Order: sequence, then C-alpha cells, then structure tokens
Amino acid sequence: MITLIIFKSNARGMQYGMGTYIRELTGSLLSYPDIKIYVVTYHNSRFKEFNIAVLAERYFEINIPTPKLSLLHDSRNEIKYARAVANLLADIISENEGIIFHMNYIDDLPIMKILRERYEYSVISVVHFFQWEQLFNGNKQKMNGLNIDKPSNNTEFTIFTEKEMLRLSDHVVTINPFMKDFLIKKYNIPPVKISMIRNGINIGRFTKTDSQEKIRLKHKLGFYSHEKIILFCGRIDPDKGINFLVDAFTKACKIKDDLRLVLIGQGYIQDILDKCKQFYGRITFTGFLSPDKIKEFYQIADIGVVPSIYEPCSYSRLEMIASGIPLILTRIEGFSDMSEGEQCIFINRHITHDGDILFDTDEFCNAILSLSGNDKLAETIASNAYRDLLNKNSASDMAKDMIRLYKNLIKNKKPDLEYEKTERR
Repeated sequence: MITLIIFKSNARGMQYGMGTYIRELTGSLLSYPDIKIYVVTYHNSRFKEFNIAVLAERYFEINIPTPKLSLLHDSRNEIKYARAVANLLADIISENEGIIFHMNYIDDLPIMKILRERYEYSVISVVHFFQWEQLFNGNKQKMNGLNIDKPSNNTEFTIFTEKEMLRLSDHVVTINPFMKDFLIKKYNIPPVKISMIRNGINIGRFTKTDSQEKIRLKHKLGFYSHEKIILFCGRIDPDKGINFLVDAFTKACKIKDDLRLVLIGQGYIQDILDKCKQFYGRITFTGFLSPDKIKEFYQIADIGVVPSIYEPCSYSRLEMIASGIPLILTRIEGFSDMSEGEQCIFINRHITHDGDILFDTDEFCNAILSLSGNDKLAETIASNAYRDLLNKNSASDMAKDMIRLYKNLIKNKKPDLEYEKTERR
C-alpha cells in the first residue's frame, strides 16, 4: 500500500492552477486500489481546530488552522509551526506504510525539513513554476549576476530557498522540458533525480456544446446569442497578461460590435476598469467561480485566451482545449508544445531595454478578429489541439507516471547522505 501525504499551503495559487493539479491528480490516483491519500491543508483559516475529513474511500483531508503566532512572520515561529504540523501527523505516519511526502510549494520547506529529521520516507517536490519567473515576470535574463548560493537580499534568498528545497528532495517532478533543462543547468540538480510528468486533466469531464445548447446557455448566463464570447480564466493579475488582453479587446471592439470579453477570476480589477471605460458594457467580470460554474462558461465560449507573461502549464488552457475552444496563446516556454496555426494562434513576446516583457496589442487584436470571423479556422484549431491533448495531458497518464515514481522511490529509498551532512535545524 502506498500512503501519499500531499501538502497544500494557503498560497493564492492553490485556489487556481496548483489547486486544480491536486484535485486532478488525487482523483485519478484513487482508481488504483493500493493507494491511500491524505491532503494536508495547513495555515487553513477556515478551521479553528485540527480536523480530519473523509472525502472518499482511502481519501482524507487534514485541516490544520493558522495559529496567532504565524502573524509574527518570524522564521522561528515557522519552525515551531512546522513541528506542530509534524506532531499532528505523527499518528497517521506511524499507522501506515509505504509513505511518500509530496510537496508543491516553497512554503512547504520548513515542514519538509522537520519530516526529514524524523523520518527516512521519500520526499518529492513538484515544480509548478519557478520563483524567478514570479519575481522577474518571466524574464530569465534578470537572473544574471545573482548569487543564489550565498544570498544577500530578499530576491536572492527566495530563489535560494527554492533551490534548497529541490536539493533536499529525493526526487523532483517538472511539468515541461524547459523546466527540466533549467533545473539541470542552473540549479545543478542531477538529471537522474528529475522526472518530467505533464499536468493532466480528466478530459471526459469536459464536453463540446452543440449550437442550440450553446444558445440556451448563453441566454441562461445573460448573454445574447449573436455575441462572440472571448474567455479568460485565471488570476486577474499583471503577470497573467490581462492588461494586454483588455487593450487588444478594446481595439477589436472598434472594428466588430459583436464581441464580449468574459473574465473569470479575482485580482486587480480596478486597473482593468480604468482601461476599458469606453467598452465597459462589453466586458463581464464574474469573480471567483466553482469548477462546475466555470464549465458552463467553457460551453459558451467562442475563443479562449491565455495571455500569460510566464506560464509553465496553464490548467485553464487544458480545460478550454478539452471543451473544444480555439485558443490564442502568448509565445512562452510553457506553451511551446503547441503548433502555430494548427493548434492555436500565438502572440509574440518582446523584451524592452529595461527587461520588461510586452505583447503587441495590434497583433493580439488581429488574432481576436481572425478567430471570431472565421468559424472554419476556429474549428480546425480546436480539433487539432484536442487530438494533441488526448495524447499528452490525460489525468490517467499523469497518475500512472506518478504511481510508477512513488513505487520506485519506496522500493529504492535510502538515507540521503548529502542531507545528513547538512546542519539540521
């Protein structure tokens, strides 16, 4: 029996891509009878006391609340909290076998260190994105000159923390070839310690809607049947390229009068409102929605847009492809497995002298006009992308690869001698 203990922090991304990853992975893993899953949600503000919820057979959610001391933002208190988490898990760990600790974010590092002190079970870390991507808006050139092995400022320390976590892991999982190559060349992680396992989704949960059902759903959700729905789903943040999308949309609205932009997610709404006053009536903000409600919007969308400045693997991209929606994507490393003109329309990235990343809004506008005015092109792109998705991004394949990795780690686990030499905290 494999006992998988997955850690889930209160990081904002857990409401979006990383949270979707955990749901898709655990849902598919449960098809294997020889696995038991615990999802540990720590710093959980929804609970005042330690709580274990039974979600399904062999599937448990452990909720650990945030103590008042965590508000002090003191590293000593982080260690105290990590020890408390480990103590609360002690009985579960002692009662089970074949344990794998599965980490997803640098917030997990203090807990990971305590678990490494107490147990010799395997620890894996999944790299969903790099910290430098967030710090530098995806511009790798800004890494030049940083001393991440001997950090002297907050930026260097953040990247150092990420590298340390991956170094202390028994195995590292990346989700695309670019990330694996970066880990080898820049973080000096041994290739044998890295596996590339693509993000996957349960494709059967998503369906392409016929024209009559699409019209019915449009009316249900408050839209006109003739409107071309352009859909964005994700955090309303600058790093998601939302400003470029809105600028391009307002340009397109001056040429076509049947366009409507739907923005699903939470974030910096005021900046967007200031940009689109002239066409505010043609933009819909939904706020954060449940997965089931998002599926309804997928069913009415005519075009999907993922305008990210950086994005290792967007779950909204995968879900929109599974729903038969043609996509406009920015040309970044995380989308390099898509084919221009056959599976999507790409918008090129430009880097300024100051190192900022920009996208040409005229190019963006033309892509919107092209797809919204050519149903045959839209259908071809959507169909090609869907066929590719079946081969690369099924949740069942992701689960199969992860099960294989878990079993190999359990079989071959040996004490990490490198870690044993480090100063234990």
